Amino acid sequence: MIGPLEHYLPNQATKTTLYHAVRWGLRVYIVSLLVTGAYSALWIAELAGIIPEAWLSTIWLAIAAMGVIFLVLLIPLFHTSRSTKR
Repeated sequence: MIGPLEHYLPNQATKTTLYHAVRWGLRVYIVSLLVTGAYSALWIAELAGIIPEAWLSTIWLAIAAMGVIFLVLLIPLFHTSRSTKR
């Protein structure tokens, strides 16, 4: 018979830590579904010809710019979170 989960995990991994990991996993999953849905909706609108061509170019460029800004902001945040000096 398999015993409690605490016997198989290191001491640092508590139930609270696992709950936080699962919560973040669910958040990432939901955000990925929303992003995929938005891309799919834009792609379908592009194929259907609902959105004018000039707007589509602006939308795709805005999405790319937001991704670049996110990455530029993420690098210092990641470095700060990993540094030992506080």
